[in-house]
Amino acid sequence: MEEGKSDRILVISVDRDNDLGIKAGVEGPIIGKDKVIDAATKLGLKDPGDTDFNALFEAVRVFGELKRQYAAEVAVLTGDRDVGIKSDSRIKDQLEEALRKFHANFVVLISDGSEDEHIIPVIQSRIPILSVRRIVVKQSEHLESTYYKVKDFLKESLEDPKMARLVFGLPALALLLTAVFGAEGWRAVLGLLGAYLLVKGFRLEGYFNAAGEELRESFNRKRLSFFFYVIAILIGALAGYRGYTYMDEWVVIGIFETVSAFISASVYYFWAAGTMAWIGKVVGMKNRSFSRAVSVPMFGLAISLVLHNGTSMILEYTNNLYTFILAIVVGFILLFTAVYIEKK
Repeated sequence: MEEGKSDRILVISVDRDNDLGIKAGVEGPIIGKDKVIDAATKLGLKDPGDTDFNALFEAVRVFGELKRQYAAEVAVLTGDRDVGIKSDSRIKDQLEEALRKFHANFVVLISDGSEDEHIIPVIQSRIPILSVRRIVVKQSEHLESTYYKVKDFLKESLEDPKMARLVFGLPALALLLTAVFGAEGWRAVLGLLGAYLLVKGFRLEGYFNAAGEELRESFNRKRLSFFFYVIAILIGALAGYRGYTYMDEWVVIGIFETVSAFISASVYYFWAAGTMAWIGKVVGMKNRSFSRAVSVPMFGLAISLVLHNGTSMILEYTNNLYTFILAIVVGFILLFTAVYIEKK
């Protein structure tokens, strides 16, 4: 479209968070050069460092340039301290009022930063935007842009439960562990971070979500299985503590020995925890199967027996080889017995 003298342009500055109303006691819409200068002066006297102060005078300057070629007017629209739907709705109503008083067919938007530019879709829904002029203090331009990007990210994170747990939950847990355990707390923090990355990397969230749902359901229904789940969690925590304590003695020797120490000290406890959890699950089933209730713990015991004796041989070279072989034989017996009981 060819621009000409017939074009009517409204220069607007948007104060989305209503600093003018809060600090200077001036409510929008403010229409006309003299009224805008008066409002800017009042704001400048209250808070000279406010970026809206610069935006108002920039709007007046741009208005002066356009007035030489076009029919133009300048206006200031104010929002609300509650930035969002409420403030944008007020700005839309004030824009309608300004357009009733000055029938423009284009708008030039004067912005003092990314926050005010969120209002662009609201303005465009009513009238075309010919140009956007952004005015910020030069020394703070990049800093302000970064500030609003971080602000928007934090706002979106709070609204998304999954992001909130990641962005706020994990750092909060890290700070609490460090506050309670001091420098040692960082080992726990790194361990939790590693566990989280492991779960996300191998897409294990579904298993943990299913376990959490089962625990919640068993608690709500006051089933006996909840009692077994609690015991399983306590034994599992004890297994982890026992494995960690014993493993700490082998860290200086090598990673292979360290892992073996952890397994050797904790494998039977983990088996007991898994057995308690399995019993709790079987108790909660409508169609309980005695054979399956017995076969799964036997299968777990067979594996635990072999793992314990195998890792013990790595740590204690004097350990009898025949003990390890006997553990394998007993493991096979338990395995075949479990399969037989389940098929019976």
